[in-house]
Order: sequence, then structure tokens, then C-alpha cells
Amino acid sequence: MALEIERRFLVRRDIRHLCRNGVRIIQGYLPQSGDNTVRVRLTDDDATLTIKTRKTGACREELEYPLGFDLARKLLRHSCTGRVVRKTRYLHRQDGFCWEIDVFEGENAGLVIAEVELSDPNQLLPLPDWIGAEITSLRAYSNSSLSRAPIRRWTAAA
Repeated sequence: MALEIERRFLVRRDIRHLCRNGVRIIQGYLPQSGDNTVRVRLTDDDATLTIKTRKTGACREELEYPLGFDLARKLLRHSCTGRVVRKTRYLHRQDGFCWEIDVFEGENAGLVIAEVELSDPNQLLPLPDWIGAEITSLRAYSNSSLSRAPIRRWTAAA
């Protein structure tokens, strides 16, 4: 199992000028048992099944397996019903780091999250001026949670 060390942040201002050549992503979540999350991800070029353990700070274990496109589509359609997130991911390199900027669609439209993978949980990370609040430890902003409780429902419930 590979160790994923990742920090996540809200984006606090318009950064469309940084967003070039995005990859459209559809990802769905299989029903959960225990602390692991099982995700099916489909892009134009790739289909994967990913198993992630519960986060401890910015760290968690992750396993990823390739899937055939037909199987991925079937899983998304039949097994992930109602637990799907759609977004476009952009890669932006700054200060020696590769930021993944996710611009969400559908019921999560308006949400923009930037994440960066680190080699060590204590690695120093210079934050660009467009970075807002850190959400690494806020489960409500995980893609899995956003698939079940999108941000559009947050304001409706308030």
C-alpha cells in the first residue's frame, strides 16, 4: 500500500488564468463499510478503482488498480448511484510543487479545492496568495462526503 501525504485548501479567489488543459473526472463511491473508502474514477484516458484508508492528519494509505472502461461505467451507473462527483482537474506548478486544482460541477458547482502531495507530513509548503482556508482535516470537504452531501445542500439545510 502506498502512503499518500496530501494537504487540501479552499481556493479564495478567481484563478481561471492558472487553469489550462483540464481533465474531466467522474468519480463515484461504492457503499462503505468500515473506515476504508472505495472509489471508481473515470477520465477520457483512464479508469481506476482506488481504496483509501481513513486519514491520520494529512496521511493515509492508498491502493489503486486499473479498470476497464466498460466495468468502470457499469460500477458508476449501478453501484455508485447518488454518490458521484464531477469535476475538472487542472495541474499548476508553483514554487517547486504541483498543485491539483479541482473545479467542481453539478451540486458542488462553485467549489474550488487545491491540493498538493508532499513527500513528508512536516514538509514546508509555501502557500500561493490564492490559497484560502486549509481543509485537510475537514471530512465534509472530502470527495466522498461531497458525493453524499454536496455543498448546495449545505445552504439549503441552514
